[in-house]
Amino acid sequence: MRIFTAVRHARDPALFYGGLWSGNFYPALRALGHEIVESQIDLLATSRFMHIGAGFTAQELEARARTTQAIIDEVTRAHREKSIGLFLSYFYNAHFDPAGFAQLRALGIPTVNFYCNSIYQFELVDAVAAAADVSWHPEKEARASYLAAGARPVWVQMGADPEIYRPVDGVERQARVAFIGQRYADRDRWLAAAIDAGLPLDIYGAGWSSTREPSAAPSAVYLGRSAPVPGTLPSYLDAARQVLRRDGALRGAARLVRQWRYRNATRRLAPIVAQAAKGSVPEGKFAETVARYAVHINLSNVWADGRPCSALVPHVRLRDFEIPMCRAAYLTAHTAEIEDCYDIGKEIETYRSRDEFIDKAHYLLSHEAHAARLREAGYARARADHTWARRMALLFDRIGL
Repeated sequence: MRIFTAVRHARDPALFYGGLWSGNFYPALRALGHEIVESQIDLLATSRFMHIGAGFTAQELEARARTTQAIIDEVTRAHREKSIGLFLSYFYNAHFDPAGFAQLRALGIPTVNFYCNSIYQFELVDAVAAAADVSWHPEKEARASYLAAGARPVWVQMGADPEIYRPVDGVERQARVAFIGQRYADRDRWLAAAIDAGLPLDIYGAGWSSTREPSAAPSAVYLGRSAPVPGTLPSYLDAARQVLRRDGALRGAARLVRQWRYRNATRRLAPIVAQAAKGSVPEGKFAETVARYAVHINLSNVWADGRPCSALVPHVRLRDFEIPMCRAAYLTAHTAEIEDCYDIGKEIETYRSRDEFIDKAHYLLSHEAHAARLREAGYARARADHTWARRMALLFDRIGL
């Protein structure tokens, strides 16, 4: 099948994870024998405001319209040369005019839009989801949101590429624990507690080495919208106005107080987690980094509405497939969905509380035989069931292609 793809939020891989989803999807699609026609339109201009779900400025709408028409023109030319069997995108509402899907449909091309933040940022994709023929979501519990928006959801979980996420032999394994991921939500609370409990922990990812203090840096204006620099005083004032407008005066004020207290606690924890920070995983060294540690932990919570101090909700992440596929002893948050993916206690371990998280991490460090069994069984399961090729084949089966 000839598949037209528009899944890169920037042509530059360093911006907006510009190479992440093409890197995940393309090898699997090619392994299944499909031909990829990749859009050459840079989504960067619209990615810069993809955190906005609605109420676009006139300039933003104009930028989206230009991007939409350019992609439709690309698809039309490619389809004229040789039939396109599927249009696969990763669009937010900001990227593509929902009406554009009707034009693709008129060409006889089925459309699938992927989105992986449906649990806590669905409003950023609701209009596009409703317009595409199929909305592919990896979070099992997100189905209700898609149905309420008038979309046609298909649940297929994420996966990992065994050519990238693989065992690396000849690397000395340390009796230490690693976490790989950026600073977000309550992750610093869990990791600081683990450090205080004496867990020998190394942390990789963005945001762990230092915290940014507010400054008086000016706001920028992009496509008619004020965009305060993150971490500056104007950005905090703008966030406060949004909370009050969205939640009302009383509830909004209460939430601002919670956020202020949360931020103060974050500042107090910063030196604790900073001592374990190792920077980002070196380019191309993910599997090798995983191989150096006896145990790997994962923290799965996201803010329920995508904003600080809403409820914390755990869900399955890419790491749940990438790290076991590297043949690592893996400990992650317990969810009903993770039970669908692994035999808990035999292939991976899970935790339901902070105390259990710390106790199990210590246990795995001190019981190498059990950790070794997890490595082998989790690796075998991930290789057998959780590759992107298996996911793509399942997706096409469920949508009838």
